[in-house]
Amino acid sequence: MNWLVKEEQLVTKLQFENQTELAQFVLRLAKHSDKVNHHADLTIRYNVLNISITTHDSGGLTEKDFELQKEIEHIKNGRLRK
Repeated sequence: MNWLVKEEQLVTKLQFENQTELAQFVLRLAKHSDKVNHHADLTIRYNVLNISITTHDSGGLTEKDFELQKEIEHIKNGRLRK
């Protein structure tokens, strides 16, 4: 996955085979995010998911953001770390 740091955010774009596959990924990510109480901003356009991660109350990137980035990569690869 290609991540960029842009305006104090980690950002990436993922493309899926179809919207159902994308929705399944988002559900897995949402369950993890609720568990750790740290959420990415998500934008969906059919089968493309734009993700941006930042710690809003800190005004920039923190270790929590990089941990969520790693978890997103694990979910995309079909496995959960936690």
